[in-house]
Amino acid sequence: MEHPPVKPSSTSLALALVGAGWLIGASPVHAAPTASSGPREIARVSGAPGNHVLFLENDEGEVDVAVAATYPSRPLIAPRFLKSHTAAEVFLAVAPAHQELPAAFTRNARLAVDRDTREQLQRENADALASLPMTSDSGGQSLAASCSASFRDWVGNVYDDATCGDPSQEVIGTVRPTDTYCTSGCDYTLGAYDKGTCQPKLRSCDIVQGKATVVRLRATNWGDLNFNHPGHFAHFGVANCTGNGPVDFNYRRGTASTSTVQVPLNGMLYVKLGSEIVPGNAANFVSYGQWKTGKPASGATYVGNSLSVETHGGTDDRVIACGDIYTDYTMTDISSPSCHGPDISLCSGSNCTSACFYCSGGSCPIN
Repeated sequence: MEHPPVKPSSTSLALALVGAGWLIGASPVHAAPTASSGPREIARVSGAPGNHVLFLENDEGEVDVAVAATYPSRPLIAPRFLKSHTAAEVFLAVAPAHQELPAAFTRNARLAVDRDTREQLQRENADALASLPMTSDSGGQSLAASCSASFRDWVGNVYDDATCGDPSQEVIGTVRPTDTYCTSGCDYTLGAYDKGTCQPKLRSCDIVQGKATVVRLRATNWGDLNFNHPGHFAHFGVANCTGNGPVDFNYRRGTASTSTVQVPLNGMLYVKLGSEIVPGNAANFVSYGQWKTGKPASGATYVGNSLSVETHGGTDDRVIACGDIYTDYTMTDISSPSCHGPDISLCSGSNCTSACFYCSGGSCPIN
């Protein structure tokens, strides 16, 4: 069950302090020493002051990604890129070309770490960042207990959702956002990297829709708050828009120790926790009906996710907090019936002569 934003009790949080400073050093990659318990910082990629990406290994051996940004600048990682790529891919997109993947990534990495892969990931992230509408306002926030409109707009852009920071959208509830997959002009490219034995000849009218079920938090101009719900994947963000000091952003997934990161005035930090749920297989694999693979609702395999904020600077501290916990993701072919003709459809084929692929009743080319 989802819970309303309330102040967390001091006894309910076993806090392991991670990254208490907002920026460490000027080197592009910083590897922290091994911690005795709790989340361990394995790498940090830094940009302009206040902008960096943290890679944290939790007690269960998973790597969480935390992205810090300072108003009104762009983050180093685009939120859409973060949401749709693994932690290893995020590292390759921002780390220097000579920097090898830390051991924590290589245990679960399923990608070739070569120059072409790095360049492709860097381009994808750069394109996603370039599409972010950013304000030119260089002013900061004040001690008054209010979040400015320009700051709210910036938060929504950095989080990649206009409802984040919108005072008219405050809610804890369930929403069902959709994404589209096609050859051009959709959220994701359909079958962009499919190298299956029987690769369909996709047409511009082939469209697949992904629909998620998301338990959502939107809190604007708040002090302390708490949000938690089980699910497959979580995207959390906290921005500190007013007050006289940093706030503590606590987050946790599963049985891992709670991570606490301080968010300074005019700063924002967002994290991705759990297995990637967007995009679905349709972005990469179409052969043999793999485009249908999403992520089913499954209470038995859900993992707990929690976000809380504690403000310690003073009575005028205010934050914007946003959370999206994904519980399922389904894929549907929404192409028009006339799109494919008699020779192709996005169905589940069992061999290369299936009508799902190049030809009907004959031999199909091998890719």
